[in-house]
Amino acid sequence: MEDQYNLPHNQVFSPYNLAELFQFWNRFPDAVLCSGGTDLLRRQRNRIFALPQNLISLDKVEELQKINRTERHLEIGAAICLSDIPRIGKIVPEPLVAIINSIGNPRLRNLASIGGAIMSSHRYSDIHSILIAQDATYELKSASNSRWISASKFVVSGPQLLQEEQALISRIRIPLTQWTYMFHKKIGNINRDDPNGGTFLLLCSIEKDIITDLRIIFVGSIILRFKDMETHLVGQSIPLDEKIADTLIYEYSSFITEKILDNNYLQHSIIRSMKASLYNIV
Repeated sequence: MEDQYNLPHNQVFSPYNLAELFQFWNRFPDAVLCSGGTDLLRRQRNRIFALPQNLISLDKVEELQKINRTERHLEIGAAICLSDIPRIGKIVPEPLVAIINSIGNPRLRNLASIGGAIMSSHRYSDIHSILIAQDATYELKSASNSRWISASKFVVSGPQLLQEEQALISRIRIPLTQWTYMFHKKIGNINRDDPNGGTFLLLCSIEKDIITDLRIIFVGSIILRFKDMETHLVGQSIPLDEKIADTLIYEYSSFITEKILDNNYLQHSIIRSMKASLYNIV
Protein backbone atom coordinates (compact mmCIF):
# COMPACT_ATOMS: atom_id res chain seq x y z
CA MET A 1 0.00 0.00 0.00
CA GLU A 2 1.36 3.43 -0.98
CA ASP A 3 2.44 5.64 1.91
CA GLN A 4 0.16 8.68 1.72
CA TYR A 5 2.85 10.78 3.47
CA ASN A 6 5.51 9.91 0.88
CA LEU A 7 3.77 11.12 -2.26
CA PRO A 8 5.49 12.52 -5.38
CA HIS A 9 6.48 16.19 -5.21
CA ASN A 10 3.85 18.63 -6.54
CA GLN A 11 4.50 22.03 -8.05
CA VAL A 12 2.01 24.90 -7.95
CA PHE A 13 2.64 27.94 -10.14
CA SER A 14 0.88 31.26 -9.50
CA PRO A 15 1.30 33.56 -12.51
CA TYR A 16 0.21 37.19 -12.30
CA ASN A 17 -0.71 37.59 -15.96
CA LEU A 18 -1.40 35.54 -19.07
CA ALA A 19 2.15 35.94 -20.38
CA GLU A 20 3.54 34.28 -17.25
CA LEU A 21 0.82 31.64 -17.36
CA PHE A 22 1.74 30.53 -20.86
CA GLN A 23 5.44 30.52 -19.98
CA PHE A 24 4.74 28.05 -17.18
CA TRP A 25 2.35 26.05 -19.35
CA ASN A 26 4.87 25.84 -22.20
CA ARG A 27 7.49 24.56 -19.78
CA PHE A 28 5.10 22.07 -18.16
CA PRO A 29 2.50 21.14 -20.82
CA ASP A 30 0.98 18.50 -18.53
CA ALA A 31 0.09 21.13 -15.93
CA VAL A 32 -3.56 21.39 -14.86
CA LEU A 33 -5.19 24.82 -14.68
CA CYS A 34 -7.00 25.47 -11.42
CA SER A 35 -9.08 28.33 -10.05
CA GLY A 36 -11.53 27.48 -7.25
CA GLY A 37 -10.54 23.81 -7.28
CA THR A 38 -14.07 22.51 -6.67
CA ASP A 39 -13.94 20.13 -9.64
CA LEU A 40 -10.39 19.04 -8.86
CA LEU A 41 -11.17 18.16 -5.24
CA ARG A 42 -14.53 16.57 -5.93
CA ARG A 43 -15.15 13.42 -3.87
CA GLN A 44 -11.67 13.46 -2.31
CA ARG A 45 -11.98 12.18 1.24
CA ASN A 46 -8.38 11.62 2.38
CA ARG A 47 -6.62 14.08 4.67
CA ILE A 48 -4.03 14.63 1.95
CA PHE A 49 -5.50 15.41 -1.45
CA ALA A 50 -4.40 13.61 -4.59
CA LEU A 51 -3.27 16.41 -6.90
CA PRO A 52 -1.70 16.55 -10.35
CA GLN A 53 2.08 16.80 -10.32
CA ASN A 54 1.95 20.30 -11.82
CA LEU A 55 -0.76 22.88 -11.12
CA ILE A 56 -1.17 26.40 -12.48
CA SER A 57 -3.32 28.58 -10.25
CA LEU A 58 -5.46 31.15 -12.04
CA ASP A 59 -6.41 33.13 -8.94
CA LYS A 60 -3.82 35.91 -9.44
CA VAL A 61 -4.00 36.22 -13.23
CA GLU A 62 -5.05 39.82 -13.70
CA GLU A 63 -6.75 39.41 -17.08
CA LEU A 64 -9.00 36.62 -15.76
CA GLN A 65 -10.32 38.76 -12.89
CA LYS A 66 -11.69 41.66 -14.90
CA ILE A 67 -15.32 42.66 -15.39
CA ASN A 68 -16.26 45.03 -18.22
CA ARG A 69 -19.69 46.47 -18.98
CA THR A 70 -21.04 48.09 -22.13
CA GLU A 71 -24.56 49.01 -23.18
CA ARG A 72 -25.01 45.66 -24.91
CA HIS A 73 -22.70 43.17 -23.20
CA LEU A 74 -21.23 42.08 -19.91
CA GLU A 75 -17.73 40.61 -20.09
CA ILE A 76 -16.65 38.46 -17.15
CA GLY A 77 -13.17 37.09 -16.56
CA ALA A 78 -13.13 33.31 -16.39
CA ALA A 79 -11.65 33.26 -12.85
CA ILE A 80 -14.45 35.38 -11.34
CA CYS A 81 -16.21 33.27 -8.71
CA LEU A 82 -19.90 32.55 -9.18
CA SER A 83 -20.98 34.40 -6.05
CA ASP A 84 -19.42 37.66 -7.31
CA ILE A 85 -21.52 37.76 -10.49
CA PRO A 86 -24.88 38.66 -8.86
CA ARG A 87 -23.04 41.37 -6.91
CA ILE A 88 -22.15 43.19 -10.13
CA GLY A 89 -25.59 44.77 -9.96
CA LYS A 90 -28.89 45.04 -11.77
CA ILE A 91 -27.17 44.93 -15.15
CA VAL A 92 -26.82 41.14 -14.75
CA PRO A 93 -29.82 39.39 -16.37
CA GLU A 94 -32.13 38.07 -13.64
CA PRO A 95 -32.28 34.48 -15.02
CA LEU A 96 -28.47 34.29 -14.85
CA VAL A 97 -28.57 35.40 -11.22
CA ALA A 98 -31.34 32.90 -10.41
CA ILE A 99 -29.49 29.99 -11.99
CA ILE A 100 -26.18 30.87 -10.35
CA ASN A 101 -27.95 31.00 -6.98
CA SER A 102 -29.37 27.51 -7.64
CA ILE A 103 -25.92 25.96 -8.10
CA GLY A 104 -24.63 24.12 -5.04
CA ASN A 105 -24.47 26.11 -1.82
CA PRO A 106 -22.95 29.48 -0.84
CA ARG A 107 -19.62 27.90 0.10
CA LEU A 108 -19.29 26.25 -3.29
CA ARG A 109 -20.32 29.43 -5.14
CA ASN A 110 -17.71 31.40 -3.19
CA LEU A 111 -15.02 29.05 -4.51
CA ALA A 112 -16.19 27.96 -7.94
CA SER A 113 -15.33 30.21 -10.89
CA ILE A 114 -17.55 30.74 -13.90
CA GLY A 115 -14.82 29.32 -16.13
CA GLY A 116 -14.55 26.26 -13.92
CA ALA A 117 -18.32 25.74 -14.02
CA ILE A 118 -18.21 25.84 -17.82
CA MET A 119 -15.26 23.44 -17.93
CA SER A 120 -16.53 20.96 -15.32
CA SER A 121 -15.81 17.42 -16.46
CA HIS A 122 -18.31 15.86 -14.05
CA ARG A 123 -21.54 17.81 -14.39
CA TYR A 124 -23.93 19.23 -16.93
CA SER A 125 -23.71 22.55 -15.16
CA ASP A 126 -26.85 24.67 -15.14
CA ILE A 127 -24.61 27.50 -16.29
CA HIS A 128 -24.51 25.98 -19.80
CA SER A 129 -28.24 26.32 -20.36
CA ILE A 130 -28.46 30.00 -19.45
CA LEU A 131 -25.30 30.97 -21.33
CA ILE A 132 -26.49 29.18 -24.47
CA ALA A 133 -29.94 30.77 -24.14
CA GLN A 134 -28.35 34.22 -23.68
CA ASP A 135 -26.24 33.70 -26.84
CA ALA A 136 -23.06 34.08 -24.80
CA THR A 137 -19.64 33.68 -26.39
CA TYR A 138 -16.31 32.62 -24.88
CA GLU A 139 -12.85 33.91 -25.70
CA LEU A 140 -10.40 31.04 -26.19
CA LYS A 141 -6.91 32.33 -25.49
CA SER A 142 -3.64 30.65 -26.38
CA ALA A 143 -0.06 31.93 -26.25
CA SER A 144 -0.21 33.07 -29.87
CA ASN A 145 -3.80 34.06 -30.59
CA SER A 146 -7.38 34.32 -29.36
CA ARG A 147 -10.80 33.70 -30.86
CA TRP A 148 -14.44 33.70 -29.82
CA ILE A 149 -16.77 30.71 -29.87
CA SER A 150 -20.48 30.51 -29.09
CA ALA A 151 -21.56 28.82 -25.86
CA SER A 152 -23.55 26.22 -27.83
CA LYS A 153 -20.59 25.26 -30.03
CA PHE A 154 -18.28 25.15 -27.04
CA VAL A 155 -20.34 22.48 -25.27
CA VAL A 156 -19.89 20.24 -28.32
CA SER A 157 -16.30 20.91 -29.40
CA GLY A 158 -14.75 23.48 -27.05
CA PRO A 159 -12.86 21.20 -24.61
CA GLN A 160 -11.20 19.39 -27.52
CA LEU A 161 -10.21 22.72 -29.10
CA LEU A 162 -8.68 23.89 -25.82
CA GLN A 163 -6.61 20.73 -25.60
CA GLU A 164 -5.46 20.85 -29.22
CA GLU A 165 -4.49 24.53 -29.06
CA GLN A 166 -3.23 24.58 -25.43
CA ALA A 167 -5.72 27.35 -24.76
CA LEU A 168 -8.04 28.41 -21.97
CA ILE A 169 -11.28 30.33 -21.61
CA SER A 170 -10.26 33.88 -20.72
CA ARG A 171 -13.53 35.86 -20.95
CA ILE A 172 -17.26 35.21 -21.13
CA ARG A 173 -19.27 37.79 -23.09
CA ILE A 174 -22.98 37.85 -22.22
CA PRO A 175 -25.55 39.93 -24.13
CA LEU A 176 -27.64 41.97 -21.71
CA THR A 177 -30.99 40.62 -22.85
CA GLN A 178 -33.62 41.00 -20.14
CA TRP A 179 -36.50 38.54 -19.72
CA THR A 180 -40.01 38.72 -18.31
CA TYR A 181 -40.51 35.05 -17.46
CA MET A 182 -38.23 32.11 -16.74
CA PHE A 183 -38.92 28.41 -16.26
CA HIS A 184 -35.94 26.34 -15.08
CA LYS A 185 -36.07 22.63 -14.30
CA LYS A 186 -33.29 20.27 -13.27
CA ILE A 187 -33.96 16.77 -14.56
CA GLY A 188 -32.59 13.65 -12.94
CA ASN A 189 -28.97 13.49 -11.85
CA ILE A 190 -26.85 16.04 -13.69
CA ASN A 191 -23.62 14.04 -13.46
CA ARG A 192 -22.14 13.55 -16.91
CA ASP A 193 -22.24 9.77 -16.61
CA ASP A 194 -26.02 9.81 -16.05
CA PRO A 195 -27.96 9.68 -19.35
CA ASN A 196 -31.13 10.77 -17.51
CA GLY A 197 -29.69 14.10 -16.35
CA GLY A 198 -29.87 17.63 -17.69
CA THR A 199 -31.46 21.06 -17.47
CA PHE A 200 -34.56 22.41 -19.22
CA LEU A 201 -34.82 26.19 -19.58
CA LEU A 202 -37.40 28.55 -21.09
CA LEU A 203 -36.90 32.32 -21.23
CA CYS A 204 -39.60 34.66 -22.47
CA SER A 205 -39.88 38.41 -23.10
CA ILE A 206 -43.39 39.88 -23.05
CA GLU A 207 -44.50 43.37 -24.06
CA LYS A 208 -48.13 44.47 -23.92
CA ASP A 209 -49.25 40.84 -23.50
CA ILE A 210 -47.37 39.77 -26.66
CA ILE A 211 -44.43 37.35 -26.70
CA THR A 212 -41.56 39.30 -28.28
CA ASP A 213 -38.67 36.88 -27.71
CA LEU A 214 -38.37 33.28 -26.60
CA ARG A 215 -35.64 30.72 -25.89
CA ILE A 216 -36.37 27.04 -25.19
CA ILE A 217 -33.45 24.70 -24.56
CA PHE A 218 -32.45 21.40 -22.97
CA VAL A 219 -28.81 20.69 -22.07
CA GLY A 220 -27.71 17.21 -21.06
CA SER A 221 -26.00 14.39 -22.91
CA ILE A 222 -27.56 16.09 -25.93
CA ILE A 223 -28.39 19.74 -26.59
CA LEU A 224 -31.89 20.48 -27.89
CA ARG A 225 -32.80 23.99 -29.01
CA PHE A 226 -36.45 24.33 -30.06
CA LYS A 227 -35.98 27.16 -32.57
CA ASP A 228 -39.04 26.37 -34.72
CA MET A 229 -41.25 26.44 -31.63
CA GLU A 230 -39.67 29.73 -30.57
CA THR A 231 -40.38 31.25 -34.00
CA HIS A 232 -43.98 29.98 -33.95
CA LEU A 233 -44.71 31.41 -30.50
CA VAL A 234 -43.13 34.85 -30.96
CA GLY A 235 -46.00 37.23 -31.69
CA GLN A 236 -48.59 35.14 -29.83
CA SER A 237 -50.65 36.82 -27.13
CA ILE A 238 -50.74 35.61 -23.56
CA PRO A 239 -52.12 33.67 -21.91
CA LEU A 240 -51.35 31.19 -24.64
CA ASP A 241 -54.23 29.52 -26.42
CA GLU A 242 -54.27 25.97 -25.04
CA LYS A 243 -54.91 24.49 -28.49
CA ILE A 244 -51.79 26.17 -29.89
CA ALA A 245 -49.70 25.00 -26.94
CA ASP A 246 -51.06 21.44 -27.12
CA THR A 247 -50.46 21.24 -30.88
CA LEU A 248 -46.86 22.40 -30.55
CA ILE A 249 -46.16 20.04 -27.67
CA TYR A 250 -47.60 17.14 -29.64
CA GLU A 251 -45.48 17.99 -32.68
CA TYR A 252 -42.31 18.32 -30.65
CA SER A 253 -42.94 15.14 -28.68
CA SER A 254 -41.98 13.16 -31.79
CA PHE A 255 -38.94 15.40 -32.32
CA ILE A 256 -37.79 14.71 -28.76
CA THR A 257 -38.27 10.95 -29.06
CA GLU A 258 -36.31 10.95 -32.34
CA LYS A 259 -33.40 12.83 -30.79
CA ILE A 260 -33.35 10.90 -27.51
CA LEU A 261 -33.64 7.21 -28.32
CA ASP A 262 -34.41 4.45 -25.81
CA ASN A 263 -34.80 6.76 -22.82
CA ASN A 264 -38.45 7.10 -21.88
CA TYR A 265 -37.68 8.82 -18.59
CA LEU A 266 -35.77 11.68 -20.17
CA GLN A 267 -38.22 12.00 -23.07
CA HIS A 268 -41.20 12.31 -20.73
CA SER A 269 -39.33 14.63 -18.34
CA ILE A 270 -38.55 17.10 -21.13
CA ILE A 271 -42.11 16.97 -22.46
CA ARG A 272 -43.55 17.53 -18.96
CA SER A 273 -41.18 20.47 -18.45
CA MET A 274 -42.21 21.93 -21.79
CA LYS A 275 -45.91 21.66 -20.88
CA ALA A 276 -45.40 23.26 -17.49
CA SER A 277 -43.33 26.10 -18.92
CA LEU A 278 -45.77 26.96 -21.74
CA TYR A 279 -48.92 26.69 -19.62
CA ASN A 280 -47.48 29.03 -17.00
CA ILE A 281 -46.31 31.88 -19.19
CA VAL A 282 -47.98 34.93 -17.66
